[in-house]
Amino acid sequence: MPADEAERWRVFLAIEVPDAVRAALSGPLASLEPLHDVVRVNAVERIHLTLHFLGHLPRTEVEQLPDALIPVVGRHPRVRLAAEGVGAFPGIGRPRVLWAGVVGADLPRLMSLQVDLGDALRKTGVAVEDRFHPHLTLARVVRPPRAPERKLLRDWATRWGSRPFGEIPVDHVRLMRSQLGGGPARYTTLATFDLQ
Repeated sequence: MPADEAERWRVFLAIEVPDAVRAALSGPLASLEPLHDVVRVNAVERIHLTLHFLGHLPRTEVEQLPDALIPVVGRHPRVRLAAEGVGAFPGIGRPRVLWAGVVGADLPRLMSLQVDLGDALRKTGVAVEDRFHPHLTLARVVRPPRAPERKLLRDWATRWGSRPFGEIPVDHVRLMRSQLGGGPARYTTLATFDLQ
C-alpha cells in the first residue's frame, strides 16, 4: 500500500473563535483551577466551534474533501452568533464536558449549514454523528467529582451561567487536522471555505 494511503489524519470541521471571545473565556477557565484534579481544561487558544468531528481518515480521502465541501459552504450566508453562559454535558450533576454556549438569532442558519455539511460528508463515505449542540468545549471531566467538587462545579455554573463572552462572526468553515502526542493536541488548518 502506498504511504499516502496508509497515513491517517484526525480531522474535523470547525469555526474559529475571535481572540476577544477567547480572552473573555479565560475567566471561566481560570475559575476551574480549584478543580484541576477533576477536569482537564482546554487551552484557550485551541477553543473553536466544532461542526463535525470526522475521526481518523486516510490522507487521500482528506485531500478530496474540499471539492465536496466548497460548494456546500458557498451556498450558505454568513452568520453572526455569540458565546454566552456555561453548562455541562450531560448535566452539571454528572458532567463529562464543560462548555460555553453558542446563541443568537442566526443559530437556525448555523444548524442548516451543519446539516448540509453532514449530508455532503455522508455522500463522500464519511460517517458523521446526527447530534449537534453548538458549544465551545472548555474542559473535559477526567473522573467523577466528589460531593465538595460537585458543589464547586455548581457554583462555577451559577457564576458564569449567563455571562456574555462576545460575538462570533461566522465567515468561514475550516477543515482542521488534530495531531496528538507529546502534550496538547496541535491544530493545523488544511483548508478554509468561505460563506456567502
